[in-house]
Amino acid sequence: MKLKAVITAAAPGQRHILHQTLATPDNRRPTMGDFLLELLADAVDEIGIVIPAGDRAPIADLFAPSGRRITLIEQTEAKGYGHALYQARDFVGAEPFLHLVGDHFYLADQGPVSALTAELVRLHASEGCSVSAVLPTREGLLPYFGAVGGPALGHGLYHVETVLEKPTPTQAERELVAAGLRQGHYLCFFGIHLFSPGLMEILHTQYTATGVVPGLSHALQLLARQERYLATVLPGRRFDIGSKYGLLQAQLALGLQGADRDEILSLMLELTAR
Repeated sequence: MKLKAVITAAAPGQRHILHQTLATPDNRRPTMGDFLLELLADAVDEIGIVIPAGDRAPIADLFAPSGRRITLIEQTEAKGYGHALYQARDFVGAEPFLHLVGDHFYLADQGPVSALTAELVRLHASEGCSVSAVLPTREGLLPYFGAVGGPALGHGLYHVETVLEKPTPTQAERELVAAGLRQGHYLCFFGIHLFSPGLMEILHTQYTATGVVPGLSHALQLLARQERYLATVLPGRRFDIGSKYGLLQAQLALGLQGADRDEILSLMLELTAR
């Protein structure tokens, strides 16, 4: 099943994130853009990247060596996440599409990171609906993520009934209960989604009616009311590169997965002993 994918990287704080590099265990220094392409692997035919207006040349240069079919889509005004995704409406057409958040770094617990997107593709093919990856996240991190709630279906799969953007702990405790999680943990978005055409239809309908594109979490709440919408816990981790120390956390996690684990742990102990 070949799909199109949309990466959003147009927020003011995301301007340079795709160019950030991380050192890998094999001593390469790929950019965040390279890691996102690795995540998509062979799951997609074409990739659309939503970028800030005026950034076309440097981002085109960044991705030119990849040889992938990439379309750059400029967001001329910073009007939010939902608005950024809506800019790709013509690119995806009336088809399902993968969506990645451009300021996250992803690691699979085992095997290639592309297995994470492959699992979403598999679930969409078998269930015929939108599927968002989620990660059990402690309540102290709720201000950084959207979150979902709904009944568990087994094997890390949930039927989404409620979507909230950056809820307070009180809101989450009241509205985002999900079975099988540790106390004080909630299902926050992982940053990888496979959306049905219904999402773009909702964004377009809301824009046509009001002249404003709704926030993505609001649109996803409408999607959950109109059609079946699932969330799944994937065997991996995500790191918000745009947050404080996010790049450092990603680099440490990547290093600790490789052959230099003992060396990195020794360096950390040395630093903390000072």
